[in-house]
Amino acid sequence: MSDFCCSNCFNPKRDRFHAFIRKHGFISDETCPYCKSAGGIKIDTAKLGTFIKEGIDRAYDDTREENETSLSVFEILNDRVILFEWENHREHDLTEKLFEGICDVDKKTYRLKLESEGDDEEQYRIWRNFEHDCKYFNRFFDLTPRGTGKANRRTDMLQKLYESCLKNLKEEIEPGTELFRARVIDSKLKRGRDYNLDEVSIGPADKNNSQSGRMNPEGISYFYVAEDEATALKEGRLRANERVLIGRFKTLKKLTVIDWTKANIYEKAVDIFSPKYSPQMAVYQDFLRRFAIEVGKPNETAKPIEYVATQLVAEYVRGYGFDGIKYDSAVGNGFDVVFFYGPEMMPESGDYNVLPEYTDIAQLTDVREFKIKIEYFLEP
Repeated sequence: MSDFCCSNCFNPKRDRFHAFIRKHGFISDETCPYCKSAGGIKIDTAKLGTFIKEGIDRAYDDTREENETSLSVFEILNDRVILFEWENHREHDLTEKLFEGICDVDKKTYRLKLESEGDDEEQYRIWRNFEHDCKYFNRFFDLTPRGTGKANRRTDMLQKLYESCLKNLKEEIEPGTELFRARVIDSKLKRGRDYNLDEVSIGPADKNNSQSGRMNPEGISYFYVAEDEATALKEGRLRANERVLIGRFKTLKKLTVIDWTKANIYEKAVDIFSPKYSPQMAVYQDFLRRFAIEVGKPNETAKPIEYVATQLVAEYVRGYGFDGIKYDSAVGNGFDVVFFYGPEMMPESGDYNVLPEYTDIAQLTDVREFKIKIEYFLEP
């Protein structure tokens, strides 16, 4: 097999990696044996394999045996670093060639390296442990007194995460920003009798009808909106012949949110090919990534318990005074925002705590009704 590959074999977003190829590679009109491209910069696989091995050693510790936290070389490059260009279907063969004479890419195992020697293994899968505690150990409070075992580790972790990462994801949504919300109408309901084209019909559900969602537990109703109509409709997972209301809202004031769509701002700090690689930021980046994956689970397939961890993160962020969280849509090309504002509520007395009303931050400017012709396409 040929002893070279080319720059087109790899993810074009790995800037430092491609800088190494440009510096140490060569120009040739030969076809790459892996991606079948003739235009990329060619490079000796042994030289590139040594560079990759240095990156892995920078970020991962060698392990003697497989366990829950261990990763093979191929898993690190393909699943964690996302090193290969997505159309390169010979990534495993290429990995074997790059590490020829170095190690077995499937049997050699590593685990993520931490910043200090005192950290225990639970930190290697920070989201996994956080999620487990939220679902099966302490649902709402870390009540165990400090100093006994692993008490308060969720609170401590979230505080460190906020100070190191989340506060840097702050973004302001300007007044006048247009956002959209869709709601499926039960075929048995009749307009004018059961619902109208108004705020009550398109706003967040009342406390008695609020179901568990990505960021809200059952009974606490937040205001979910999307960047555009298409994203709002896709979030509804609409089916043919369903009727849907689509509302257009305009924000009334400046709103401060955590922008989870910018979670990749730490990409350079967690680039294993960079001398400035930070093991601590790699741990936090893993948490941010896992949160984004969990938020992307569709409501209709996820059980309520699946959202417990994301709900607690949202409530923690809310405690810092943020108005909401912005995140990438799991089904559309746009983004979604959940605002920590609810439907109109009239408590029996002033002693009850209630969420601020969503009408404090957004005004309905238009609401229309559509019939879905085919999935995600609509006709008036």
